[in-house]
Amino acid sequence: MTQEIEDKKKYLLHWMYDFIEDDDEPAYLKSDVEEFDQIISSFIKMVGESDDRADFCWISATVEALVKNLNQLNLKHEQQLIETDQCEDICQLIRLVIEKAGHECATDITAEWREW
Repeated sequence: MTQEIEDKKKYLLHWMYDFIEDDDEPAYLKSDVEEFDQIISSFIKMVGESDDRADFCWISATVEALVKNLNQLNLKHEQQLIETDQCEDICQLIRLVIEKAGHECATDITAEWREW
């Protein structure tokens, strides 16, 4: 994982945890942010370590699975876990991972499946 990818992930998590701390009755808990972190971290690791990362079809299928997992997690929290700003940051993080795997990413690859 590059420093840029790590920094983007930390930034995302920081704001998710910050939301919990600043709200008396947050829509989600620390354990939900940890689940989000596990899903994102698994994606980053899988793409970074897989011999299939040169195959854009494999990348696309992996992104689809990630986005659908995040859709389910966000649905569990009435669409409040992933806010608009976080949506943009998640898409940027995914784009960074795809580019690190050697692929150009001119459009939002998540748009087809994303519900957040």
